[in-house]
Amino acid sequence: MRNILFCVISAAFLAAGIAWVVAQPAGAASEQIEVGDNYFCAPSFQNGVCTTTVTVGDSVTWNIMQGVHTVTECDATYTTCPVAGGFDSGVLETATTFTQTFDAVGDVAYYCAIHPSEMRGVISVVAAATEAPTPTADVGGGASPTADAPGGTSPVANPAAVPTSGGQPPADGFPLQALVLALGGALAVAGAAALYSARRR
Repeated sequence: MRNILFCVISAAFLAAGIAWVVAQPAGAASEQIEVGDNYFCAPSFQNGVCTTTVTVGDSVTWNIMQGVHTVTECDATYTTCPVAGGFDSGVLETATTFTQTFDAVGDVAYYCAIHPSEMRGVISVVAAATEAPTPTADVGGGASPTADAPGGTSPVANPAAVPTSGGQPPADGFPLQALVLALGGALAVAGAAALYSARRR
């Protein structure tokens, strides 16, 4: 009886692990921007504008490596900073961070209020890529016909857009999910082995 109960619990654990993995959404990315004296992104952007591309829903974290700075949202011409309802980190010192999430498509300008000419940047927020529909065979057994685009060529779905930003890949928690599945599978196998052994006695 004890072996049967162990097998049932193991199978339930495995099923729960699989359901949890399936239900997990892809995690939003977190882009990192270095802030130093006196630049955003890298020293080569001092007196220039650093552009960082992210996807809607992603967050950006500015890491203060050296000096005292702000991360302040501006209008496109950098004349109104901060804009109404825009973000403003306040004064940040070395070894501190500021994080902002971007939920709408468009370009968001920002600067350092302490170094307004030397330190400027733009967050370019793009829509999430959508997957192309999977083609299906037609009922008659042949390939599905495709309408010709102008010029006589068949349209081809564009590949998914690749983010141009140099940040970290999205953290979707895969190692933890794999651990849950592996543990559930191991318990299920152990339970089945125990049940088989009990039945042979």
